[in-house]
Amino acid sequence: MILVLGATGRLGRETVKLLATSGMHKVRALVREMTDENSLAHAMRDVERVFTIPPNVRDQAEMENRIYQAALRAGVNYIVKLSTTKADVNSPCYFFKQHAIAEECLKASGVGFTILRSNSFMQNLLWFAKEIKTKSTFSLPMGDAKTAPVDIRDVAAVAAAILTGEAHQGAMYNISGPEKLSFADIGEKLSTALATRVEYRDIAPAEFLNMLIEIGIPEWYAEAVTASWTVARQGEPILTDVVSALTKKPPISFEQFARDHADQFRPQKGT
Repeated sequence: MILVLGATGRLGRETVKLLATSGMHKVRALVREMTDENSLAHAMRDVERVFTIPPNVRDQAEMENRIYQAALRAGVNYIVKLSTTKADVNSPCYFFKQHAIAEECLKASGVGFTILRSNSFMQNLLWFAKEIKTKSTFSLPMGDAKTAPVDIRDVAAVAAAILTGEAHQGAMYNISGPEKLSFADIGEKLSTALATRVEYRDIAPAEFLNMLIEIGIPEWYAEAVTASWTVARQGEPILTDVVSALTKKPPISFEQFARDHADQFRPQKGT
């Protein structure tokens, strides 16, 4: 039995679908109550492997550690954790710091593990779908920095391959997309897919923070999201062959992602 924790998000749903259609293992999904010990204990009965997709919440690392301890008590053999390539205990981004602490908790838990350090998801751009639809722009404090975004479908495929395979114990995988892209590059690719001009608008971190707060995002969360882009702006992504090596398929290009999601981005008539 494989248990997927965090199965309601895009990545969780895609992973559950792949695992279920493989026919190799029974799959169980826990969609909420990851902080409740009784719910965790019940969900982990007869489970051999767990895929945990942690939400960005307060005390995330503490929550994850409770999951690992529940898995140990239940006799779970193996945990696959979704993390980020930017995990760092000294990071100014709360999310990245929490992921790094959780990684160390997992390593010390006594349960076999693999850590999937993913680059940013292409699907994160869907957060800006409304702005793109209404203004034909998307705004971020990224300057001309590049990222190596990966499609969630590829991350799910990597996770499914590991959860149903062998010889990944103790491994840490950096999952990237097939190319490095600036957000100006992304704007060009969106423009091609939508057959209409989409422009990247570089803004200051303070302006981005205020935008998030104005739409109702809690201040602590908005600060963490803003810090995540600041860290990304300062870094340099590394391209890897993890997707192709583990799934035996080439990674999905941003062009393909843009075509597949064109209707969610296409500007509305009359705007």
